[in-house]
Amino acid sequence: MENTKFRYGAVSSVYELEADNKLTAYAAMCCHFDRSSHLIALYEPKEVVKDDSWLNPSGKIAKRLDEIFGGNGSFERYLEEHREDIVKAYKSIKQIM
Repeated sequence: MENTKFRYGAVSSVYELEADNKLTAYAAMCCHFDRSSHLIALYEPKEVVKDDSWLNPSGKIAKRLDEIFGGNGSFERYLEEHREDIVKAYKSIKQIM
């Protein structure tokens, strides 16, 4: 399966990573920003990320991530069940701005 490039960032930094699906990309983004993942803005690909924003300056994103990942507790389950793919996507991160 071909990987897709995803662009995201926070404040004035922009990053790019490659993943085979959006959930793996989003999980890698959250790992990248760790406790600041509530500040992530999704940029590309527009057709995939347009309805998936979880940007929330107040920091309350757990419920939104579970919505995106498929229901209550699904984000944590995804992290556990797709660890290898998430690590691979994480290792592809490049700062582009």
